[in-house]
Amino acid sequence: MKKRYSVFFICLFLAAVLSGCGKSRNENKEISITIPSTPDTVDPQLVAETNSVFVADCFTSTLYEYNENRELVPCLAQSCDISDDGLTYTFHLKKGLKWSDGRPLTAEDFVFALQRLADPDTGSNSVYFITDCCSIKNAKEVSLGTKPVNELGVSSPDDDTFVVELTQPCPYFCALVSAVTFSPCNEDFYHSTGKNYANSAENLLSSGPYIIDRYEPLAMQIHFKKNPYYMDADKITIPGINLQVVANQQQALMCYESDTVDIISISGELVELAEGDPELFVFPQASLFFFELNQINCPALMNRNIRMALNKSLDREDLVNNLLKSGYTSMTRAIPSDFYIQGDGTDFAEDRERYDEYMAYDTVKAQKLWEQGLSELGVSRVSLTMIYNSSQSSFCEAVKAQMEKNLPGLDIELKPVQGKELIQRRMSGNYDMLFLGWVADYADPTAFLDQFISSAHDGEYNNPEYDKICERIQGVEFVGNTAARDDMMHKAEDMLMEDAALIPVFTKGNTFLIHDDIKGFQQPPTGIGLVLRSLSKEVK
Repeated sequence: MKKRYSVFFICLFLAAVLSGCGKSRNENKEISITIPSTPDTVDPQLVAETNSVFVADCFTSTLYEYNENRELVPCLAQSCDISDDGLTYTFHLKKGLKWSDGRPLTAEDFVFALQRLADPDTGSNSVYFITDCCSIKNAKEVSLGTKPVNELGVSSPDDDTFVVELTQPCPYFCALVSAVTFSPCNEDFYHSTGKNYANSAENLLSSGPYIIDRYEPLAMQIHFKKNPYYMDADKITIPGINLQVVANQQQALMCYESDTVDIISISGELVELAEGDPELFVFPQASLFFFELNQINCPALMNRNIRMALNKSLDREDLVNNLLKSGYTSMTRAIPSDFYIQGDGTDFAEDRERYDEYMAYDTVKAQKLWEQGLSELGVSRVSLTMIYNSSQSSFCEAVKAQMEKNLPGLDIELKPVQGKELIQRRMSGNYDMLFLGWVADYADPTAFLDQFISSAHDGEYNNPEYDKICERIQGVEFVGNTAARDDMMHKAEDMLMEDAALIPVFTKGNTFLIHDDIKGFQQPPTGIGLVLRSLSKEVK
């Protein structure tokens, strides 16, 4: 073992850990990565949680992808034509595409994949990609079983042309189709597996750089070998990838220290332990952790001064630096940085201080706003109930302490709940303050802005003018006019912040330890999944 964490783990974990580590990572050119649990599924049309996406990224390719510079580029598509009304996308596939068994990969494989996604018999939790994130023609009707799958708005005029019809423009559609959910599925192969599709290595085909060659549900290792039929196989330098399930982070760290794995993901106290390590990397995740404020059913939170006072009473930097620590960044806006690049090449959220007037910590201004709000309400005290997932108890206790200290007359009742109840309360509007996190499915600010339109759910924010702006952002007037659309999205975020519609708190990064002989590890802008093309390893 190396010296960095040895004493800590020899004392606590040595016996348990060594039994879970594999052979030395320096024995071959493959890369070994730990994952915290077995994936729920590796079926690309069914994957929903991040661990499954990470696995599926290794053996799937999509029409578009993000490269090592986090730029959106064509992948299986050669190009895309968009109609003037923004409702029809015509993808021209690259010539000579093949599946991992050598059979042709055609546009019909994309048609079948999306028909299968929409089919209610499939029961995919990811169907919202085509019913909500975008609106493919008849997708909702097909998913509800009121129309047959062959009426879904997808077609293949020829083997090299895939056409998608939308019912409303979706300016980020090419970014959306980079998700593994949109990867192709061969109908003949699918039916040949009976009911066993994607439940073992032999019941999967690969459209991506690697073939999954060792996999069974609940297996502790998943292995991939290079796909010789991949379109850019000559550019893939890593011959294989081994994903090792190691649920215990301390065990994963011991495997890393004993040179049996190349890359591990860490969080919590292990990030603090690894602080200053040159092999520690934090990759941005398109996430927003925030408090929703019920401005419909809670009289106190209908008052803007009260909402602004709550925002300005919160010392986010203290919470991040002393409680959450590495991997977290304080937020005083609704859109995270390092996520969406505007048409002019700049980061949409580069200015982290844009809304400090409304959000930044300032106890003097907070108390003044609070007193004004109490006066307008005709009360001397305000009682609020804070709902949150029980796993966030220590954090929310710290928030309560800060707010009550800085705002005399404020009483916050803490109510931890389980995840299912949290969602139920959010959808029904049964809360005063509700703490939750949101991770974007696609790299566009609307992934966050749409969370606050009045039709999203009952409860927190209902502003008809904001709803109209969000509707315009998706409209035909901005098709082909990226600069004007970017300006309109800024206007929407401006309105949220000026209204103090929410309390943004922090964004979370994905933290990895990566050995120094591994180069080119990258994640897409959402922070979900893996970019494989740039990976390389220097064998010692």
